[in-house]
Amino acid sequence: MILPKFSVRQDNDRVYVTIHVAHVRTTSIELDIDGDQLKFSASPYYLRLTFPGKVVEDEDSNAKFDAGTGDILVTLSKQTPGEHFENLDLLTSLLATRREQANVATNVARPLIEEIGTVDNSGGIDELLERARIDEDFDWEMPQQLDLGELQVGSAKYGFNQQYTGYLTHVHSTANEINEVVDPDHSTPDSRRQHRIACENAKFDQEYYMENYLNDEDIQPLIKHPLSTDTLSDPEFTATEQQTMVNLPSKTLLISNKQAVYLGMVDLLFAYSLELRSHLGELTIESAWAIGAVSSTLSNLEQFSTLRETCVASYRRGLAYTLYRHWDLCERAMDDVRVICQNGRRAILKVFLDLKRVFDEHDVYYVYSKLFLDDYCVWLQVGASDEVLKSLADKLAHIEVEQEEVEWDLDVLEDRVLMSSDSEAEEEEKEEEKEEPMRRPLIEML
Repeated sequence: MILPKFSVRQDNDRVYVTIHVAHVRTTSIELDIDGDQLKFSASPYYLRLTFPGKVVEDEDSNAKFDAGTGDILVTLSKQTPGEHFENLDLLTSLLATRREQANVATNVARPLIEEIGTVDNSGGIDELLERARIDEDFDWEMPQQLDLGELQVGSAKYGFNQQYTGYLTHVHSTANEINEVVDPDHSTPDSRRQHRIACENAKFDQEYYMENYLNDEDIQPLIKHPLSTDTLSDPEFTATEQQTMVNLPSKTLLISNKQAVYLGMVDLLFAYSLELRSHLGELTIESAWAIGAVSSTLSNLEQFSTLRETCVASYRRGLAYTLYRHWDLCERAMDDVRVICQNGRRAILKVFLDLKRVFDEHDVYYVYSKLFLDDYCVWLQVGASDEVLKSLADKLAHIEVEQEEVEWDLDVLEDRVLMSSDSEAEEEEKEEEKEEPMRRPLIEML
């Protein structure tokens, strides 16, 4: 069956679903309303939507078919007039089953697998809620160690939730300049981390950093640039973004390490925010590489354990791989991440849909959509918690990365720049004094 294009809107008393189906017979159209679900079929199309609240068929409910446009407008009455249905523009969440939506409401983990068939929750949502457990009270600084002993050589896992393997087997025979892992499918989390740190140490350029520190006339406007309005609270999704959500793979979620997923999200948000600031709110043709190079998640398949190590790694790469390498710019980008997280999963989803667009459009780097971004876009709709995101934003507001943690003696380099600058200023002043001609008073000879 084919999933048709659709959109959903509401007013105080009704829900309106527009379904686009081309070249169907009206006699084949079937609609079924069952509490919070709408089921539509018209061969070869099938659509099942699960709303946040219940709808009913009454005298105000109807369905109208426009043969000219191929659109069917379905009008349904809310069981409770005046009830507001949240997130009707998060189309992937509407496509979720009742069980999946109950899992979101209770933070119950489910398997992250392709949805082949659907099994209804015969016990009802209330029963599922009663036996559900909430396990998202994170300590952002408590390490969650990986059991490296269980990892078999040749079966390395990476990607979102460490669930993929084999995608990067031939990465070195492609033009992938983001990847730094020597042999992804025969690596371990520990070997990837050690190699990442070694690459960052080799990449860091003292002269580059000192030059940007001293001559930051072009960098200060980037630091002062306001955050994009697209990342503000309650953003609107474009028609293209809504279609992207519809086209995402149907998956249910079992997150083995939820904290690591949130921390990977922080890493990606930082790389995106830094790139956006570096070009005054615009992305460029090189943005896919630039974001991938700064993100430890993409470049080194990193999985973080604490928020602090996530921030330190982000700063290190922000000072070693970017066009502008300035501590204050990194701090401002991390504050952007805090604001985005504070604004909730809708604002974050807006960013990740843009990230997916950027990587999808690249001939080589599209693989990172398959490994990370597709699943993040699904998870942000059906698995992420706004309460956890607020907790994360609060932690980001209070965490301070010290220059010593980056381990490159940045304070020494900055002092060297200032001393050199003072010495040059003194030399210039002396030269000016030497070149200044002697001034003698003009005496009029009488």
